[in-house]
Amino acid sequence: MKGLAAGCLASWLAGVAAAAPAELWVGAWGFPPSPVPLPVTQQVSTQHYTPPAPLDNRTIRQVLRLATAAKELRLRVSNEFGVQALLLGEVHVALAADDGAIVEGSDHAVTFAGSRSATVPAGAPLLSDPIDWNLPALTKLAVSVFVPEHVPSSGHLMSSYVSEPGDSTTATRLPGAQAVRFSALLSSVEVLSPTACQVVVTLGDSITEGFGSSSNAFKGWSDLLADRLNNNTATRGWSVVNAGINSNRLLHNNPGMSALARFDRDVLAVPGVHAVVLMEGINDIGYSQTRPDESETAEQIIAAYQQLIARAHEHGLLIIGATLTPFRASHYYDEGGERMRQSVNAWIRTKHVFDAVLDFDAVMRDASDPSSVAADLHHGDHLHPNDAGYSRMADSIDLKTFQSQRCSRK
Repeated sequence: MKGLAAGCLASWLAGVAAAAPAELWVGAWGFPPSPVPLPVTQQVSTQHYTPPAPLDNRTIRQVLRLATAAKELRLRVSNEFGVQALLLGEVHVALAADDGAIVEGSDHAVTFAGSRSATVPAGAPLLSDPIDWNLPALTKLAVSVFVPEHVPSSGHLMSSYVSEPGDSTTATRLPGAQAVRFSALLSSVEVLSPTACQVVVTLGDSITEGFGSSSNAFKGWSDLLADRLNNNTATRGWSVVNAGINSNRLLHNNPGMSALARFDRDVLAVPGVHAVVLMEGINDIGYSQTRPDESETAEQIIAAYQQLIARAHEHGLLIIGATLTPFRASHYYDEGGERMRQSVNAWIRTKHVFDAVLDFDAVMRDASDPSSVAADLHHGDHLHPNDAGYSRMADSIDLKTFQSQRCSRK
């Protein structure tokens, strides 16, 4: 009987292997879910952390952009930090027009196991059925979700449009639309791509997320890297997934999950991932000054880098380290923090532990004061880049890093 069982198992496994699809899904857009943050200390402004009021009987429209071309796509809806089930009434995806509108005639209904409504269990994500749709790289999409009941708030807010009460998922323009920062219901879009079979995930904080760039204009450095990869025939085999979260840190979970805590989900679990760019640590340094009970040292930050490098390498990933940009005159600057930043950056540049280094510090600093971001490159808070700053960062990336790993797909 054991021999018969083993033979049956071998035959079944061979059949599964024979039936395996020749094409693989790859990540084409991301916005990691995050729990509602705990109250922050008085030393840190709460304006970026206050979650919105819950919504019900509304249509929420969120705009995204595909980092690579698609033949098919599917959506991943997240309720991973919800404590109750999330009911989806209708979900539609269409080409995005200006100011939250959609392009007429481009609407597609989204189904889940064949149904146009679905329940996302508490603590879980839900993948949609695939949608056949040929789309070029850098296509902007609008995803409209009707939520008939309470929507749990998350700690990672996305620029969205919210309608008057009712299902307006197919409306060209949402009635009574308001632009808000609201919980991101989507966490990723995956595609079957005619061009890309490898993904680089950009893991970081608000500077990686693109805070301070023009809203819904895809001007963050991660977005602009996707532009450059697609405009270069030698690197068109790469897609980009942005895994930046506002105020994220390496070692502490408040606000949001730390990079160490979320690395498996937000990097290793991305379909098609072959590389990760790590730009984390400035919040660890800054919050060490404003939250003494969570203070860290440069050595602890470096140890966290070493952990992430080891975890990336054990899964065969290329890991690229980015130096930390200046922050003098920001809300959490002090001289001790600047010394920590210089120590961390020196380690990144000289120890050659990362597979490659992006020296964002060098391209963003003021020539007359290296501890400050150049005046014409920051958003006004002396910390976050503006559109010009993000462009400077993206343009500094040597695409040969990705040419050496380029996809062989025709």
